[in-house]
Amino acid sequence: MRIPSLLSLPGIALRLGLLGLCLASTAANAELCRSATAAEAASYSTPMQSPGIVSPIDGTCWIPAMTITSFDGTKLAANLFLPKRSSSDQKFPAIVMIASWAAPGRVEYVGQQQKLAQDGYVVVSYTARGFYLSEGLVDVAAPEDVRDVSSVLDWLQANAPIDINNVAASGISYGAGLSLIALGQDPRFKTAVALSGWATLADQLYTAGSPNLTWATILGLAGSVTGRPAPEVNQNILALLDPNTSAAKIADITTWAKPRSPSSYIAAINQRNAPVFFSKNFQDDMFTPNSSLAMFSTLTGPKKMLLNAGIHASAEIPGALLGVANYPYDQAHRWFNRFLKGEKNGVDTEPKVTMQIKFTNRYESFSNWPAPELGNQTYYLGPRGPIRFDLSCFCGKGDKGTISASLNKTTDSDLIQNFFDTTATSGLIPILSTLGETVNIPVINSLPTVSLAAGVRYEAPALLATQKIRGIPKLNLRVTPSQARAQVVAYLYDVDAIGTGILITHGATTLHWAAPGQTIDFPIEFSATAYDVPAGHHIGVVLDTADSLYASPVNPGERFGVRFEFNPNQQSTLTLPTL
Repeated sequence: MRIPSLLSLPGIALRLGLLGLCLASTAANAELCRSATAAEAASYSTPMQSPGIVSPIDGTCWIPAMTITSFDGTKLAANLFLPKRSSSDQKFPAIVMIASWAAPGRVEYVGQQQKLAQDGYVVVSYTARGFYLSEGLVDVAAPEDVRDVSSVLDWLQANAPIDINNVAASGISYGAGLSLIALGQDPRFKTAVALSGWATLADQLYTAGSPNLTWATILGLAGSVTGRPAPEVNQNILALLDPNTSAAKIADITTWAKPRSPSSYIAAINQRNAPVFFSKNFQDDMFTPNSSLAMFSTLTGPKKMLLNAGIHASAEIPGALLGVANYPYDQAHRWFNRFLKGEKNGVDTEPKVTMQIKFTNRYESFSNWPAPELGNQTYYLGPRGPIRFDLSCFCGKGDKGTISASLNKTTDSDLIQNFFDTTATSGLIPILSTLGETVNIPVINSLPTVSLAAGVRYEAPALLATQKIRGIPKLNLRVTPSQARAQVVAYLYDVDAIGTGILITHGATTLHWAAPGQTIDFPIEFSATAYDVPAGHHIGVVLDTADSLYASPVNPGERFGVRFEFNPNQQSTLTLPTL
């Protein structure tokens, strides 16, 4: 039997007949969407080309330009995707998606919204307060922003066919943080899916006292161009970047940041055992994985953490905007199905943490975090000392210090000063360099080129077997700053036989009110990573006083020195979490 082409006259008749059945089954969407005319049905291709019309293909409908009035009268720009509806009393699980900082909510998630609607979800997305067409001021996850999330759910409950007992909050970046806070404050949200978000805001803006110059500048500019920031927002950003800001002002900003931090609502989330899904990216220098891992470790309900290659939001955006096959969103979709539809798909019984190994397409899973499958390999740093010729080995010394599995037995110190930056860097071009890592283009440095005056390097012997680093490496140093303000940036490298290093990860710690000349403990936490150092290569660490990511703690032209102290009685250590 010959099946008529849908472009032939019999085919068009067949298509219109099917359309009649489709429209009959989706008539309950009529309150928000209208039925297609015969001509519209014949030419229908995608919801984006035919907004507000019930699809004759899958019964979904997209309403692209809605306005939702929030609790205080503020109007929020939104869009809505509806699933195929079989009867007027049919209800669906629902997802409230909150836009990222400086992103239009009517566009950002449209690809993922369509996929979820095709799978039977009502999905609303809105632009956060103060950005683009949404009224109000941008105030960084303030109480008003969180109440907006609930107001959008109020609107859904009143106007869309949702099952109020099965609702999630979700978003990328700014939307991720608001989703987690909303989960902690509005019990109607059953779960949250937070992608590239933050946990403790102060930890991200001022990590170990190190102001995030690059990303704070980008956030400030983007917020001012696309939105209307509240005065305190840019004032706080400028204060964090200013080396002369007082300790009292920093304390005020930390207090301001606390209610804007999802980690402040852990007890409320745990009290009702609410399920939480995280996706984070290893090269995310805006919101490093460390803070979210700390929050994740304290959650007691069902939870999942993905750690992907990528910079801020880069792993998730293709799935959000285009709806393409995408690991973070594919796993998030399974999470929605488990907790909003009740599907027994195993996502909640699988290992809780999954890491993508850097520069590979391989993933490894761990039962929880901290991961019991991992151990700590502790190394001891030894000083480089003065430049000298050592007759015992008939070789020059003083160009580098040591990293060894044995205790350091030498008492000495290594001095660096902030004359200039060294060749060690988180990336020659901020953001673009780390974005290159996502397509297997590493940040590379020749360690012998590190200036002896402005930096110091420490290197270990060649490895006999592959070393699998999984998690957060840590340095514990002893330092003597020359003045009250100082900064040390640490870089962890995979180094080959000729001294070429591939950057594994980096971290920084900054002093603002130290006692000059007083030796103190000085921990540096690297950003979490998953990396395999091959046999024959070795671990290297470079310490210097500056990186383009971080604001300097001193004024232009102001000098400081940092002396690293070594003593057999107080070891300086590098701890690597290894598999």
